[in-house]
Amino acid sequence: MDYATIKLTHYFFAVVFLLSYLIKTLLFFANREVFTTYRKKAMPIEMLASVIFLAAGIYMLISSGGFGGMGVWFHIKFTLVLVAIPLGIIGFKKENAIMIITSTILFFFILGLALTRDPYLQTAPI
Repeated sequence: MDYATIKLTHYFFAVVFLLSYLIKTLLFFANREVFTTYRKKAMPIEMLASVIFLAAGIYMLISSGGFGGMGVWFHIKFTLVLVAIPLGIIGFKKENAIMIITSTILFFFILGLALTRDPYLQTAPI
């Protein structure tokens, strides 16, 4: 596969993960019983999406020359991901609403950065 295909795969599975994460967040606040059921059923999908977009991201990182070959926006996104992941895991385990909201906002901010700062997406015919 070429780099562009890997990148679009990365974005697609990141969006799948984020949609599931958003549903989980909304259900957490709306109905805890439905949240618990959804969380158990959605876990395999979230794990698969996470593994695929992580693998695609690692491939892109390596093929771009590692961390040195990436721009400043990548470093900001990467740092925020390192904050958002444990924040979300701990937030959902401890049922801490502030941590859950913060991690959700961070994940969508990261997606926004990716979509607005990616030169490939800005020039790709859609």
